[in-house]
Amino acid sequence: MISKLIFIVLASVLIDLGAEAHNHFFTGAVYEHARYYSKNESASHIVETNLDCYRKATEIASSKGADVIVFPEYGIFPPLERAEVKKFMETIPDPKNARVNPCEESDVYSQRIILHTLSCMAKNNNIVVVANMGDLQKCEGEPDCPEDGDFHFNANVAFDRDGTLLMKYHKEHLFYEFGMDLARAQQNATFETDFGTFATYICFDIDFGRMSEVGQWPTVDAVLFSTMFVDQAPQMMSIQFWESWALANNKTLLAANIQIPGFLAVGSGIFHGQEGALSYTFNPDGISKLVVARIPKSDFESVAPYASITAMKDDETWEWKGDGKDVPEVCSRTLLNDSTVVTRDYRCMEENMTDYTFVKLTAPKGRVDACNNGVCCFVDYETDGMTEDYYLGVFNGTYNHFGRYNWCEEDCVMARCDPLGDRPCATFPMKSETVFRHLHLKGNFTSKVIYPSVTESGMRLVPRSDWHHHTHENLLSDIHFDSKSGRKLLVAGLKGRCYDKDPPYRR
Repeated sequence: MISKLIFIVLASVLIDLGAEAHNHFFTGAVYEHARYYSKNESASHIVETNLDCYRKATEIASSKGADVIVFPEYGIFPPLERAEVKKFMETIPDPKNARVNPCEESDVYSQRIILHTLSCMAKNNNIVVVANMGDLQKCEGEPDCPEDGDFHFNANVAFDRDGTLLMKYHKEHLFYEFGMDLARAQQNATFETDFGTFATYICFDIDFGRMSEVGQWPTVDAVLFSTMFVDQAPQMMSIQFWESWALANNKTLLAANIQIPGFLAVGSGIFHGQEGALSYTFNPDGISKLVVARIPKSDFESVAPYASITAMKDDETWEWKGDGKDVPEVCSRTLLNDSTVVTRDYRCMEENMTDYTFVKLTAPKGRVDACNNGVCCFVDYETDGMTEDYYLGVFNGTYNHFGRYNWCEEDCVMARCDPLGDRPCATFPMKSETVFRHLHLKGNFTSKVIYPSVTESGMRLVPRSDWHHHTHENLLSDIHFDSKSGRKLLVAGLKGRCYDKDPPYRR
């Protein structure tokens, strides 16, 4: 009897300890999807083929203990013109009006295969599912209703562990996307689960102030981000910018991207607000990958590390090693033109740096200063020998994005770059041989949110153990990098986003 009592007490203590440990963290997964699409196939075949991949990814994530899985933007179907994209749209009910569980209501949702499948993925695997899809809403008689009588929204949906629809969010900043309509109003993008409170946003939203504002809310544990990202060197490469976003806003970001190298889209990961990258992939090879990591909750500094990457192709899965091995030295579309094999030939673009002030780093070590429109920066550095071209670039003003969108930036960046025509620093290689031992980059800003990043050869994120950043009370911001063994740096950058000076967004 006594031994039985001891056993019961020990079992209860172990259960309590396990629950307490799990209260310190949750486990997240992001799925980087090599999307299937063929103009010769039906919409239903395309949707079902991609959802088959989603099912498998969800099963693997659940087997690894994930509480939530995030899927990319345009992972089930691609961006298309209005008439074509309508074939892929489904009417998503508003969960604020009534409980919605498509998996339990198969008769009602038999023709809405995306909603039904996502709901059942959540229910069958006891996992929260966040995915991107199209929401068709009838609008006849409403202001700004399109001629076809429907609103098309780029939407994220979140399903609870039992398959219940928790929320839907309409993308508030469209990037071209002429087949879609803009969200009708600013929304509350947050929802609650049994392991925390989360916000969800979509791709281009990250370039604007609202996502940063919500991300800084103390009640939000993490931002779940679906994207089809356009890589732009030197400071807007996918994983680079997402780590900097997490660090600048002191908020965990789970970013799920498409894996289509020829469409400038590669890289996914999980990034902590203080520790930086917990796990990420950046390898342009046309192979889908599932990234899983244990994530400390807001009130806890760290937990025992646990992370994995699983590669998925056709019916094969394997634990992924050697990430970054397929990153080429050159990805610039300016130099290489468009990709001919989009699943393999990686392309990237350059940020618009027309109005930057550039000063070259010429000596193996030293200090270089530069100013632009009131923003001044310096870089103090030490290398084993300056064998390639590096420049300090500074910018302050209205940044023009793809000739269509505008916002306020204050930039201070040291980058490995090559000349083109009359521009001394025009393209940005992905590989370098110059070994840096020390770097101190500092600038004055008016921006309250400043995005820091440090990358090295092969488009790898430099471990946080080798660098740190500070934003001081007088709005000076800096990066300190020190490495006894040295690292072949590509970029060290501070990107200030003066959201309060942005012109109104216009699609």
